[in-house]
Amino acid sequence: MPGQTDEPLECSDVEPGPAPARLLTRVQYENTVLDLLGDTGEPARNFPVENVVLGFENNAEVHIASPLLVEAHMNAAAEIAARAVEARLDVLAPCAASDDAGMLECGRAFIDSIGLRAFRRPIEAAEAELFQDLFTRSLPLGYPGAVRLVLEAVLQSPQFLYRVDSLGAPAPTEETGAVLVGPYETASRLAYFLYGSMPDDELLAAAARSELGTAEQVEAQARRMLDDTRTRAMVADFFRQWLDLGRLAVAARDPGSDAIDPATVSLDLRGSLARYVDSVFWDQGGTLADLLVSPTVWVNKRLADAFGLSHSASDEATFIAVEQPDTRAGLLTQPGLMALLAHADQSSPVQRGVFVREHILCERIPDPPPTVDNSPPDPDPGATTRERFKVHTEEPVCQSCHRLIDPIGFGFEEYDHLGRYRETENGSPIDVSGEVIESADPALDGPFEGARELAERLAASPRVKSCLVTHFYRFAMGRLEEEADRCSLEQVTETFTASEGDLRELLVALTLTDAFRYRRPFGGTP
Repeated sequence: MPGQTDEPLECSDVEPGPAPARLLTRVQYENTVLDLLGDTGEPARNFPVENVVLGFENNAEVHIASPLLVEAHMNAAAEIAARAVEARLDVLAPCAASDDAGMLECGRAFIDSIGLRAFRRPIEAAEAELFQDLFTRSLPLGYPGAVRLVLEAVLQSPQFLYRVDSLGAPAPTEETGAVLVGPYETASRLAYFLYGSMPDDELLAAAARSELGTAEQVEAQARRMLDDTRTRAMVADFFRQWLDLGRLAVAARDPGSDAIDPATVSLDLRGSLARYVDSVFWDQGGTLADLLVSPTVWVNKRLADAFGLSHSASDEATFIAVEQPDTRAGLLTQPGLMALLAHADQSSPVQRGVFVREHILCERIPDPPPTVDNSPPDPDPGATTRERFKVHTEEPVCQSCHRLIDPIGFGFEEYDHLGRYRETENGSPIDVSGEVIESADPALDGPFEGARELAERLAASPRVKSCLVTHFYRFAMGRLEEEADRCSLEQVTETFTASEGDLRELLVALTLTDAFRYRRPFGGTP
């Protein structure tokens, strides 16, 4: 794992790490009710925002139920159930019976059907009996009313809201006590990682046939799922969280030009960055190197005009690719990211340097001491940003951290607070010389000239590959890594490196790890 001492690993035994119960996030909830019931009403829009750990919203330790969330789940269940019965009763719970006995039989079939899909496993007899009792007591309201109340109850049940490994899984089979995850749990793990939603019919059918027990079977399903649009959406959601794109959507930026509309520039920049990531991952080479060095920028008409780029975009809803080999070098120079890592009216070498250290190298930069004023220096029309920020390396209390941060951030000074390329600042030439020190990668350390040279060096760094693996691992597992995860992380990193940084191979490799395919025994630690 990045940041820890490299000791020889013994990986012959299975060490799965913890597998806590995971409460559905807002994104997972909406995706699930869409796939389960065809509901497009955005029911999670009023849910409280998840607690975030190192950029991700799905950390099981902190994303937990609260009274406010329970109430929101209750209200959403009522709304979703009412919409489903009104629009889809004949598909959801068809019934030609006209007497109570016949409708009760239809109710049993509905409970078995919805239970399998909503709980992501066959409904147990005791569970079915409880829902059948509710259906029977509700039948005086009419068949649609009984279906609606049962559906409300299903949507509020912990079996729907949480992803929990079955208590009926097989006994430990490994010397370490690790247990191979059951087929339905494997189906759910695959679906919520690659789809951000419930298992599809093919996964449920494979689980019913017990065809998710081997690495080959899991890999075959994972590769099939890569072609689904839901996996593309999941990758977009990973980058939304990892890059904190939600913050960009509400960021205030001083346009500094009549050519830029301050009411729309942040949303345009977010759209540009999201389109870049999606295109590199799925339509271009799909490698880490492509992500970090591609000269492509995606612009709509408004951005192209504001940035002075030649384009064929005809409107604001359409983003087109523009090649800028002389001014852009991958993710770190995208206008949206440069604007995100800036202040409202000036660039920010500190934010940009911290981003490289924490997001690209997986280092942790400590917060400044509470006695230090970390406000950016006021803009000075007579000085460059580099000149104004030199105080960071002159003050002893600031030196220890800023010597690691600022020399990296200065390499991005060709990009202003809106991500526009520039060669001068306040009439003075931009100095883009920088330096990486103490990165734990000797090939990465040293002086560099500008963002392109830094991007190319990062793209070749084993440490950067390992760091991206760690971020995806946290996202896939819904938790931070532990000592028991070292072999799984090493396994994924080796596969990712052998594939020459193929980002899709990284996704598949995560599904083949011990942490993904095994769990610890209930009530104990292997």
